[in-house]
Amino acid sequence: MPLFGPPDIRQLEAKRDAQGLIKALSYKDAAIRTAAADALGPLKDPLAVEPLVGLLKDENAGVRRAAVAALAARGGHRVVEPLVASLEDTNFDVRATAATAVYRRLMTDADAETRRNTASALGRLRIADAVEPLAKATMDSDETVRVASIKALQALRDCEAIIPLITVLAHEQVRQKTAGRSSLPVERAASQALDALCDESGIEALQTTMRHEDTDVREIAVRRLARIASPLVAQSLVAVLIDKEPVVRRAAARGLAELNWTPTANEAGVNYWAALREWRRCAECGPVAIPMLLASIHDVDALEQADIVAALVKLDWQPEEADATAAEYWAARGEWDKCIATGEPAVEALDGVLRNGPTWRARVGAAGALAGMGQSRTVPFARLDLVQRALAILDGNESDEDRRGLLEALLADESEFDPETQSVDWCKCGYPAARITLIRERELMTNLLGSGDGSGHGATYYCPSCDTRR
Repeated sequence: MPLFGPPDIRQLEAKRDAQGLIKALSYKDAAIRTAAADALGPLKDPLAVEPLVGLLKDENAGVRRAAVAALAARGGHRVVEPLVASLEDTNFDVRATAATAVYRRLMTDADAETRRNTASALGRLRIADAVEPLAKATMDSDETVRVASIKALQALRDCEAIIPLITVLAHEQVRQKTAGRSSLPVERAASQALDALCDESGIEALQTTMRHEDTDVREIAVRRLARIASPLVAQSLVAVLIDKEPVVRRAAARGLAELNWTPTANEAGVNYWAALREWRRCAECGPVAIPMLLASIHDVDALEQADIVAALVKLDWQPEEADATAAEYWAARGEWDKCIATGEPAVEALDGVLRNGPTWRARVGAAGALAGMGQSRTVPFARLDLVQRALAILDGNESDEDRRGLLEALLADESEFDPETQSVDWCKCGYPAARITLIRERELMTNLLGSGDGSGHGATYYCPSCDTRR
């Protein structure tokens, strides 16, 4: 550097004279300081960090902006704190330069420690506009960066952080379901952050989140909202009772229950009981429940169908058309003649009872109705006609002794057992189950039983009268 006059920045830059440029940072002319800082950026000299940090308090905004740019070019975790602090500079250009440096480094720096320190600094200094970049950082490949970003979002105390935090929890839920593992530190940090943010001031953000396209996100938002003791909460949860996904509706209903909300005999009450799958309680709301019950009867199992049917009966509903809904209704009530009268729409409903009926009696009825419609099935009864005749005898008005005699005669006629060499093993309900040989060997009368898939390779047999496993 010459003894007199300003330093020649171009010459120093051409020589890559970092020491000379560092000295120039203290020159009285702001233009020289700015040029020196600009020239030091590409050199990335570690000795320049402290002098450049000192320039962040320079009275000239151009000098401060150049110092920020030089530090950003230098990179590394040593420059994180001063760069983050510059986000609150009084000059817009300095803040903009610092924002570009910090937020880009947070997302792209190859060093996880730098990304982690940047996230922590943003939270520690409570930078107001850091929610968006921190939200992106919650999906960082490094677990420690994700945790630091979540804690920083909590430190900001900004309700805008609620949506990304809930998204983090939903993401971890998906990882658990698909990969069988999730990040416990990330889940714990996100839960703690939401505990801190989800108070009355966070209700609006949670209401927004409950309109999110992702089901898991909506469910978590509903559960979080239900924890807030506010009159506004119940109203919001009632609105969610019509969500398109059952799991979200159920979360809303459970939240209302925790708030001791009392359902009324109107559409909201119907939606509440339906979300909890309390179909019989739906009927307590009156005829307004009928559309919900009819819409749900196709989407539930046989046991719930029975509850829906019971609710519809209580409401004195009668099918007006011979359609699939009427078929489900008559099948669930076990009115097989009406199923046959319904025709083709009843086939699917009857097949459903045949596969998953709540009792084997119901399966016998469904199989008989299908046979009556010319839709005979080979399972789960090998001899449906024999099962039907045996049940008819069992259900007769004769004495127990007479019924046994009639059943033995039927079995002998059908060659199911030999009265000379065998006896009949009766189910506790009085239905024939097996034949016993003279040497006390027991053989199931499979033609009289219903069969289902067993735990092994063979079939498991059941008594068609009382469902006892044979």
